[in-house]
Amino acid sequence: MMIRRLYGQEVLDALHLVWDVFVQDVAPCYTSEGVEAFSQFIRYENIEQKMRTEGLTVFGAYEGNVLKGAGAIHPSGHIALLFVKKEDQGKGIGKQIFHALCGYAAQTFHVTKITVNAAPGSVEAYRHFGMRDVASEQVRDGIRFIPLEMWITPAAPKKDHKKIYLIIGAAVLCLAVFVLSAVAVFREVGNAVTSQSPSEGWQDGGEDFYDWYEQMPYSSDGQDGQDSSGQEDSGLDAIDAYVSDEADYEVKEENYSYIPDDTTSTVIQFEVYYPQIEGLSDSVQKKVNQTLENCAMETVDKLYLNPSQEMKEKVLSEDNPVLASLVEYKVTYQGKDMLSVMFQDYGYEGSMSDSYTALRCVNINLKDGTIYDVKDIVELNDEFIGEWLDGMRDEADEETLLSELNEEEMKEVLAGDSRDGCYDDNFFVDADGIEIGLSFRYSDTSEANTGFAWVTAPFELDELAPYQTDSSFWDLLES
Repeated sequence: MMIRRLYGQEVLDALHLVWDVFVQDVAPCYTSEGVEAFSQFIRYENIEQKMRTEGLTVFGAYEGNVLKGAGAIHPSGHIALLFVKKEDQGKGIGKQIFHALCGYAAQTFHVTKITVNAAPGSVEAYRHFGMRDVASEQVRDGIRFIPLEMWITPAAPKKDHKKIYLIIGAAVLCLAVFVLSAVAVFREVGNAVTSQSPSEGWQDGGEDFYDWYEQMPYSSDGQDGQDSSGQEDSGLDAIDAYVSDEADYEVKEENYSYIPDDTTSTVIQFEVYYPQIEGLSDSVQKKVNQTLENCAMETVDKLYLNPSQEMKEKVLSEDNPVLASLVEYKVTYQGKDMLSVMFQDYGYEGSMSDSYTALRCVNINLKDGTIYDVKDIVELNDEFIGEWLDGMRDEADEETLLSELNEEEMKEVLAGDSRDGCYDDNFFVDADGIEIGLSFRYSDTSEANTGFAWVTAPFELDELAPYQTDSSFWDLLES
């Protein structure tokens, strides 16, 4: 079973599924007023607008290419929909979608509480999931429901800073469904969940998750660096991008998406988004666009398109292999002659236990295609390393961060020594200056692992002046 985020036509397909199940299982218990209210709520135009303006996120549960169930969650942490096809009920699919929604809300919206308005027949199931009643049965517009809630632990933000540095262990990532929700739950797991459930007669699709919060206007106007859910912006969303008035080229989005048609024991899902540039000279444009695509596709290439013999053997050794990569990006600096792009990659590298979140950055000269790394733009001397380490620990709010390395080793890491893939040096330019940091991939047994996926230390441009190299990079930045 694959649970992932839905877009476009997929959302419409999910709403058809929701309506079919509602008509069979729920509508007979509602008044005509309730049926009409629900039908209006799940109109595609309504859901699409809420996705676009309010952050409602829709997920689907797939077995191969067949949609088995669907769910939706609001940035507030309120579950708006969760339905499973009638013939597939009682197989644990509803529970899997529920956990996916909760994980996504914790990871992406950083909520501390999940809420749902459940039909009376589904209350026991939700209690089993860990939710508790917060009020007695209510009736609105002909729909009966009982409100429930459950407290969860969100991804922890750095206090007094707008970004989240993704404290993600393997167990959290398996639950979190990471924006696309490339989480694979196998038949064996589904069967185990079903056999352990105390509510044997519960029908997954029989719940009404009509979101009464949606009846109230939901403001999308964040304040003080917060999004519309009242939570701080995080990750790529928190970066204040710079766009020059003199940038006379276009940035367009491309994507690579692949889910195989067959239903073998190997779970494969790739959804990779990346920018492409139009309006440069042909030779430079080709070089720039190939660089951007290669960076975005790095994991897909490693796992699937050009795997090493070692990777092939690793996949073959797994009972239930998982190859997954979701890549999202943000153009953080769009200058006349300089482009800076962040890529955030969530995935599984062969198995459910080998999950990761990685940051990769491209900083490229739009005049000749030159790519810049950390070692190209700053002198990696003792003074810089000291300031950088202070910034990293301040951002992470963790005094032990990188304590496993001495100063010389930190210089080597920032110069590109990955220490067998444990560290990847990165920097990006944004409206506030330059952030320099690392993406982490500690081994499971490493005592140095504090749980961070990536951390970057922010510098204003004048703070880096004492450490600037003579690289052409500095001539490309606009004041």
